[in-house]
Amino acid sequence: MKRDSRFMILLYAGMVLVPLLLFAYLVAAIAYHSAETLMLGIAALWMIIFGIVGSIEIYAHGRNPEERLPMLKGNDIKKGLESERGRRPKGAEEVTVRIKRFNPQTKRFDNESYSVYEDRLATVLDTLLKIKSQHDNTLSMRYSCRMGICGSCGMVANGKPILACETNLLSQLDEDKSITVEPMHGHPVLKDLVTDFDDFFAKHESVEPHLYRKDKVEQYSTDKEYRQTKREVNQFLPYSYCIMCGLCMDACPVVNSNTEFVGPQALSQVYRYYKDSRDQNGKRRLLDSDNLHGAWGCEFSGSCSKACPKGVDPASAIQLLKASIIADFGEKE
Repeated sequence: MKRDSRFMILLYAGMVLVPLLLFAYLVAAIAYHSAETLMLGIAALWMIIFGIVGSIEIYAHGRNPEERLPMLKGNDIKKGLESERGRRPKGAEEVTVRIKRFNPQTKRFDNESYSVYEDRLATVLDTLLKIKSQHDNTLSMRYSCRMGICGSCGMVANGKPILACETNLLSQLDEDKSITVEPMHGHPVLKDLVTDFDDFFAKHESVEPHLYRKDKVEQYSTDKEYRQTKREVNQFLPYSYCIMCGLCMDACPVVNSNTEFVGPQALSQVYRYYKDSRDQNGKRRLLDSDNLHGAWGCEFSGSCSKACPKGVDPASAIQLLKASIIADFGEKE
């Protein structure tokens, strides 16, 4: 008898015999009315069952190398289709992915190409993760939720700022079935597709994106909620869906030419809190935005609104902020 067969026989015999013995133990514990012994027996039964099932699962996966991620080393890295072992999934297309990767050691960008098979449901992030696991495990990127909420996977695909997790790969292909992925232009690059957001968050924080109330005691010991009408909510709600992905900053031509410009993301939040009826810092918000690095730095190209993956319209918010500065300055205190 083969060694593998003996191993499997022992495992399955254990699955049958051990629970039976424990069951007899539990019956005896019940008969002698020993609650403590009964609980220990139940705990032991569950641990043994899970241990046996886990052993079979690990053994089964270890037997099938196709289910394990390949250990990439030496000449196995960057071999394109060869790392997929010649298997072409049904309905998949061969795609060439060109990645502009920044090397922090040489301070240079390297262009790498990878060939993969992908179907019509694959996102750009799916493909990048596939490249990382099967082609080149040195590839660096930032991602988290994979469902367009956290905003972590912002990057540029064929010159367009996108969220990789919600962008269909095949819809972005050129005529030659290829796509070029690179880090965002409006943020300092750390490595490969990972960019530095320190300046972005500093600008966001500089506009005080939170409700301000003059009565400090009220904030901590109020006995009622801040009531708002539906009309009051609709004044700021469209601008509150920002997930701080940074794509609007990346698409803005002013941000890319003037590092002092606070940017569309922060300015849209200024207007969002200015129009919130619960906020009592309206006059100061207008004063702080009334300069060339604030609202008047915007050239109204509209590219920020086009790039936003959540439908926020920063360009509109900035123009309304300008109008508020001119027309009803100090209306809200």
